[in-house]
Amino acid sequence: MWSRRDVIRLGMIGGGAALIPSHHAFAAIPSSFWDDPKSPPTTPFIQPLPVPPGVQRVRPFVPDARCAAELAALPAEAVARTRIHQLIVEERHIALHPELPPSRVWRYRDALASPTSGVACGPTFQGRMGDPCIVRFINRLPPDHAGFGVTELTTHLHGGHIPAASDGFPGPIAEPLPFNPLFAPPGHPHLPDHYDYCYPMLDVGFSTGEPDPSERPSTIWYHDHSLDYTGPNVLRGLAGFYLVFDEKDSGDETDTTPGALRLPSGAFDVPLVLADRLIAPDGSLLYLPGQFDGFLGDKFLVNGAVQPYLQVKARKYRFRVLNGSNARMYRVAVVTASGQVVPYDIIATEGGLLSGPLRDQTSVMLSMSHRRELVLDFSGFPPGTVLYLIDLLGQEDGRGPKGKFEDEDYAEQPTRLMKFIVGEAVPDPSQVPSELRPFAPISSGVLATAKRRQFEFERRHGVWVINGEPVDLDRIVARPKVGDHEIWRFVNKSGGWWHPIHVHLEFARIISRDGGVPPLERDGVARADSILLGPNSEVEAFYRFRDFPGAWVFHCHNIEHEDHFMMARWQLEAE
Repeated sequence: MWSRRDVIRLGMIGGGAALIPSHHAFAAIPSSFWDDPKSPPTTPFIQPLPVPPGVQRVRPFVPDARCAAELAALPAEAVARTRIHQLIVEERHIALHPELPPSRVWRYRDALASPTSGVACGPTFQGRMGDPCIVRFINRLPPDHAGFGVTELTTHLHGGHIPAASDGFPGPIAEPLPFNPLFAPPGHPHLPDHYDYCYPMLDVGFSTGEPDPSERPSTIWYHDHSLDYTGPNVLRGLAGFYLVFDEKDSGDETDTTPGALRLPSGAFDVPLVLADRLIAPDGSLLYLPGQFDGFLGDKFLVNGAVQPYLQVKARKYRFRVLNGSNARMYRVAVVTASGQVVPYDIIATEGGLLSGPLRDQTSVMLSMSHRRELVLDFSGFPPGTVLYLIDLLGQEDGRGPKGKFEDEDYAEQPTRLMKFIVGEAVPDPSQVPSELRPFAPISSGVLATAKRRQFEFERRHGVWVINGEPVDLDRIVARPKVGDHEIWRFVNKSGGWWHPIHVHLEFARIISRDGGVPPLERDGVARADSILLGPNSEVEAFYRFRDFPGAWVFHCHNIEHEDHFMMARWQLEAE
């Protein structure tokens, strides 16, 4: 049987035939629906925001030999603090809105949690730097499932600094790897039904004896990363949060330890994943053939619920906002019911806490996979006040927003994503100090000696390519060594399309964008794990490679571009 990749390579890309199961897999949907597929109307803000549960420790087990070796290679004092978890990957029927029939979603569930839980998002990890964890993902998806997606999975910890074999490599390669990254439902003839991942949670540079605590992450996330099928698998629901704490960002707003930041914590530290979906009248999630520019839905979900509401106290909240959409970008703002803009502080990006907060911001751009942490103070609003989290961006197709990177392309009618209802005032010991996690600038000497590479992103013959080539996991496009520092120049040559480029393993420091440096990077406050390329733009990013030799990838995080071959493999060589 031909694979989806075979079909594309044979030039059948125009109509998208056979790439994804057709609408005949959804026999209960009226045939008239397919003439102009649109989700049924729903009443906004009638269901509470789902809060994904936390993960629980399980009884220790002996991990697979490869994972056990990764753990044994860590410092002994860290190994002693290892936490053990198990997550089930399963299919469930969950209503994404009270007025919609249940949707067949795929989700991660903590092995000790009830399978009847109605939360679609994966459980939230709360890890502490220096405390490794082993996570066994167990595949219990139906092998004969209906609809789109594939059940052979691999899990990527996006933003994690982890061994290559635990990163969620997209698929097997001809060159023998010391691991097979895929796991499948029980009964698969060649693959196991689980995979054990080792997440060290150690500072970058620990293996060379020069750990750098300034590069600690804050909000990372995990999602499926199957070659050619990441888009449909993530759209079915395979994503969850991993929050990271340490002695500074301790997760305790009452912490009186010197140096503790005392950011809003506990119930006032709320992860929000934004996503869009297309939903059929029978509740089915849809992923239509031929979406090569990028999938856009017409229903807006927060934490897996369509336009929910959140009751808040009149005090400060920390919101960790993740763009979990396949191809939609957002420009996020908060407004009152009358449309008055409410400012907030930005304290972190996907690269962790900033050097210092960006005060009184009124909107922020979120490309796919980007995270921004906002501190919003509700204390100035009387009980009963209604506010909205809105999207200002006008994006009509998967290419991306109109205009250029610096343009503020606002929609004529902003989209209300969720509703806040302010309640009573409560004591608020939290703060947002003027210094968060400062880090040193890159020295001119280091920049002058850095090796340079260039990668060009464009569309050729109907597929997305890097340096003229579609993805081939057996072809290595770069071989830096542990200890090297390099400048990678990313060039968007694909006209009006946007490309957020995600490089696995290391955070980047953006040193130039189209000949200049935008404010966030110019002020030396930010790192990134995904770099947004606007139409015809060029970005130079600085990388320092310190740990975990092995096979890695980088790719566009418009997931349809990734699935249609805008990915490349690189290899980190030992010294």
